[in-house]
Amino acid sequence: MVTNQSLINMKNSVKTKYTLVVAALALLAGLAGCKKMNTSDISGPERLFKPGAVKVSAGQTAAQVTWTNSILTSGGKYTYTAQFSRDTTFATVDFTMKSDTTGVTATNDSLKVRTKYWVRVKTNAYQNQPESKWAESSAFQISGEQYFLAVRELEIKETSVTLRFTNTPGLSKITLTPAQGAATDVALSAADLTAGLKVITGLNANTAYNAELYAGTKSKGYTTFTTLPLTVYTTILNAGADLNAAVSAAANGDVIGLNPGTYTASATNTIFLLKNVTIKSTSGNPSDTKVLFKEFTLKGNGAGLKLSGIECDGAGTAAYFINLTGAVADADAATFSNVTVENCYVHNITTCFLRANRAALAAHKIDYIKVTNTVAYDNAVSSYDFFTLDKLTFNSLSVTKSTFYNLSRSLVNSTTTQPAGTPAPSISFDRCTINNLGTDASKYVLVDVNANPATIAFTNCIMGNVPRSGGVAAAAIRGSASTITFSNNNEFKFVTTPGGTTAITLPTNAAFNQTVDPGWTATTTDFTLAQDSPLRIASPTAGPIGDPRWAY
Repeated sequence: MVTNQSLINMKNSVKTKYTLVVAALALLAGLAGCKKMNTSDISGPERLFKPGAVKVSAGQTAAQVTWTNSILTSGGKYTYTAQFSRDTTFATVDFTMKSDTTGVTATNDSLKVRTKYWVRVKTNAYQNQPESKWAESSAFQISGEQYFLAVRELEIKETSVTLRFTNTPGLSKITLTPAQGAATDVALSAADLTAGLKVITGLNANTAYNAELYAGTKSKGYTTFTTLPLTVYTTILNAGADLNAAVSAAANGDVIGLNPGTYTASATNTIFLLKNVTIKSTSGNPSDTKVLFKEFTLKGNGAGLKLSGIECDGAGTAAYFINLTGAVADADAATFSNVTVENCYVHNITTCFLRANRAALAAHKIDYIKVTNTVAYDNAVSSYDFFTLDKLTFNSLSVTKSTFYNLSRSLVNSTTTQPAGTPAPSISFDRCTINNLGTDASKYVLVDVNANPATIAFTNCIMGNVPRSGGVAAAAIRGSASTITFSNNNEFKFVTTPGGTTAITLPTNAAFNQTVDPGWTATTTDFTLAQDSPLRIASPTAGPIGDPRWAY
């Protein structure tokens, strides 16, 4: 039972604590001598009862706010008020919470996800003690739940996108917001939920979008993507049309579109004479647009080629996929434009992917060769390297997010010494999957530039089953005058002879590499990583290594 006397004692106790603290501060001020202390900032009951440091631990759906008590509040039944605001001045308070403990938890019922908040806390008035001053936190935000899966690069088109998600009860819509423009709601049907994906069409080309996944009014995921620039086709062909005739008639810079279907261009070479031409599927899908080819031949100055979204099938009779030659004779000097192969399937070649060694030393030149998001396979065993670049002067060979399997004796060769003063090229392979490569012990199985200066980088790749059956390999890379980076890769069954135990020699500065065997054999064609594979988190950003298509 609380008596009048006990209330008087409690009040006296608080008053005594306050008096003692003020007296102590006055004593400190006196001891400071000539240094004047401004006690107005630290005295007064409204300051002395102010909560200590306010800390916030924010997660996906909630933020836990805690603070420390003033020493003067011990023994009393003090309560606290916490105010949440999206501006540092607290001119507008979004919501308020009260607590009789030194903490509160705010959830996504009140907090908007990915929105910056501040919280301030005060000790409420208690008996004859006035309320305290506010103690404020630093900025915080909750991230929101994430049921969206990674957007697949190859599923982003000019005016559409496929968004994938983990189905969870209550999912109802996706809200798309362009960088400039109004938000649009896209309802999720029962079929969408079962499939775990939504194909959204009618988007603007070359536009950045935010996408938010909802269950009712609650956010369940967030992602961003940018649609591809709109392609302006010079001409569009239908299945069965004469592709070689269209290329012959094209002008420099033309873009030839291929509607879904099969195009037969295997009787004669497809020749790009003194011009750079793009051939692109209108669907952006190599699974529905196929070209049966004999050879894509670049002839003479300015010749170049871009292939996009196409299955290129050599049918086992094509010697080369791309061949660089002079305008009249194969060995005539020429400065080519560039080569790009993106989002393609290339297979059934008898000799090599690209041949560029027909002319005298440095008589053939090219700016860059770029291969990305491509799968190339079934290159017959031959006396050529997959990228035969010997004698060619080039600025860069860039290969990213691609898969190669069942290849020839080695990957890249550029061994003949270039003339003094030739710029050092860049050769890079990043996030690639390479399986069943190599046949010749005299060849360096990945890259050989001999004494030519170059910048060589193999990063975030998975390589295995090297060499091929019956083959021999000794070392991975040769470049005595080169700068070499070999890091964050995974090599398995990467040995001098199939079934052997002697590892292929790696560059001396190789770092952060692994030797995890994902279970692939020389005949594997599906390189999907197991869900528990450590290779799914082996990159420097804790993401997957190898071609990303196998980690979705």
